[in-house]
Amino acid sequence: MENQDKKRILILEAALKRFAHYGLNKTTMTEIAKDISFSKALLYYYFPDKLSLYVSTMEFLMQKVSRDIIKSIDKTSSSTEAVLKLLQKRQGYLQKYYNLYESNQMIGNDIPEDLYQKFNKARTFEKIIISSLFSRGVASGELVMGDSKLVAEIFIDAIFGLHFNKMSRDKTIFPDKEQFKTIFMKEKIFADLFMAGLKAPAATL
Repeated sequence: MENQDKKRILILEAALKRFAHYGLNKTTMTEIAKDISFSKALLYYYFPDKLSLYVSTMEFLMQKVSRDIIKSIDKTSSSTEAVLKLLQKRQGYLQKYYNLYESNQMIGNDIPEDLYQKFNKARTFEKIIISSLFSRGVASGELVMGDSKLVAEIFIDAIFGLHFNKMSRDKTIFPDKEQFKTIFMKEKIFADLFMAGLKAPAATL
């Protein structure tokens, strides 16, 4: 790895810790530079402003989550276990990095277009993974369904629907930590019921 790449990763790791603990508004470029003994000039060489660093940090986190999810589901023995493990990992990261995600609400309508694209990319990744898990379940005889891609899309739409329905009822844009707990609980119940409905008859004996 080139020296410049190492420095960029050090900055992103430091920024991730800061943003996750204090959020976007209460974090300064000076603090991040100080955490890794870099000059502010060097920090600005890689990232022109705090918002651009925040966007890159979100992408850095999403890549980290993706690698961890793939590693975790590779160790599962069934598609059902893998889907539930994916949701568990996803929920764990949302809770751990709550302040980082909450900062999106603070930015409001000024969220950069490339950040929207990164979130869309993350959702596409989830669709691909869940679709592949459903296909694996069909191939092994564990699950029965028609179009695994369509079923995966319905599953993910329903998961997101639980989130937005809770926000609509509570008339808020971003869930607080207690609301997250409620959403996670409902996601788990829904996933259990959904996957049970896809089980092949022989798999339930």
